[in-house]
Amino acid sequence: MSKINLNDVTFRYETKLPPVLDHQTLSFEEGTFNLLTGPSGTGKSTLLKLIAGLYPAFMGEATGTITVDGQVIANLPASERAQIVAMMFQNPSQQFAMETPRNELAFTLENLQIPVAEMDDRINHALAFAGLTAFADRKFTTLSGGEQQKVSLAVIVALNAEIILLDEPFANVDPDARLFLLTQLKTLVQQQHKTIIVADHDLSDYQPLIDQLAIFDGDKHLVHQASVTEANERFAAFEQQQHRPVPIALPSTEELTDEQSKFVLSNFTVGHQTPLIENASLTIPRGKFTVLTGANGTGKSTLFDALVKLQAYSGSLSWQHQEIKNLHAKRYARHVALVFQQATSQFLTITVAEEIALSLKYQHSTAWTQARINDTLAELNLTGRDEQVVYSLSEGQKKILQILLMLIMDVPTLLLDEPLTGLDLVSAHTILKLLKYAVDEEEHTVLMITHQLTDVSQYADYHLRLANHQLSYEARL
Repeated sequence: MSKINLNDVTFRYETKLPPVLDHQTLSFEEGTFNLLTGPSGTGKSTLLKLIAGLYPAFMGEATGTITVDGQVIANLPASERAQIVAMMFQNPSQQFAMETPRNELAFTLENLQIPVAEMDDRINHALAFAGLTAFADRKFTTLSGGEQQKVSLAVIVALNAEIILLDEPFANVDPDARLFLLTQLKTLVQQQHKTIIVADHDLSDYQPLIDQLAIFDGDKHLVHQASVTEANERFAAFEQQQHRPVPIALPSTEELTDEQSKFVLSNFTVGHQTPLIENASLTIPRGKFTVLTGANGTGKSTLFDALVKLQAYSGSLSWQHQEIKNLHAKRYARHVALVFQQATSQFLTITVAEEIALSLKYQHSTAWTQARINDTLAELNLTGRDEQVVYSLSEGQKKILQILLMLIMDVPTLLLDEPLTGLDLVSAHTILKLLKYAVDEEEHTVLMITHQLTDVSQYADYHLRLANHQLSYEARL
């Protein structure tokens, strides 16, 4: 039985822009687990927001109808709609109103006027569902991006809506937690008959769990339900691309000497309420592409914050033989730059053209000419978006633009925190090639945090792993 029906739906953001959906007719069956995939920027998030009733109420213009159980979703009051359809956005930090996960869940349930006697049970169930019981009373500012995504998922579960829409819900979640949460979602479908639609570029772990694969064709502006044969071929192609066995060597003794170092940690300890990295001693070489991995909450982003003077630490942390805590922040920022996990935190102007102009104004060299920028924009499918407001880009497009802006500035050392979030495999490889070129041809140093299972091993020189409060080099990703 169909739960969700799109009937001849056309949607565009502005009259002068091409449609995101063009005369779309589509249905999702009740009590099914659905995966929605397709290239970055094609409209996956837009489709979810249409089903949630957020568009065209708050943005864009649409024709046709979207119904849930025969009711036109756009005609339902917001309070009633929220109990039928719950949506988790790509950027979890934009959804929180309170200081801690427990308070956020309580606030959510209070807005739904849930009786106080029921609230504790629903809160505790939602926290346990997402594996967050131990983090219930920690401030959001101390949680990693992956932990914040888990909180967003817990909020969705607490709402107990019939339909759950999840937009890239595992982009910052480590592989073990990802599989756990996917299995939990499957349980919701099987035991509570929820209808779930997940938009994701990373197809890992989905095949044995989902009931239907939906594919977004950006050229046709349409989504179609894949046949069993097409779905199997899609998953097989992804697996083949994803797992190329490319080894990563350990750094040589010479590369770990002080003369070859970019950063040196000595008895280094950092954390929030408790140490995340403790008494670590390690050298990070210059002129190399080093990938940093580790489970959510182990301290990867906290290490980056310390490297750019945003987090206090004890012990020694030096950059080119100078203690970082003693460096002048403004001068140091011209040599070491952090690419934030949330792209919008890095934007300073309004349009794509204005952001590029600002990066050109402060670039360190003339390596990035306008011609090179234009060629790269074309390669990244961002041509023709000069006057587009950066905040109206898809999350993947925002991330691509953010990284390009930092490359244009030509800062010698880049620290990238989850730069592949929201990117399809083709876009991720394009970005990785640009970063590798910056290292090999322009002698930059790149240190990158990632959970994505894209094939980064063919680009990385070294692999650092953070586990048990310690950093260590490993020969494979």
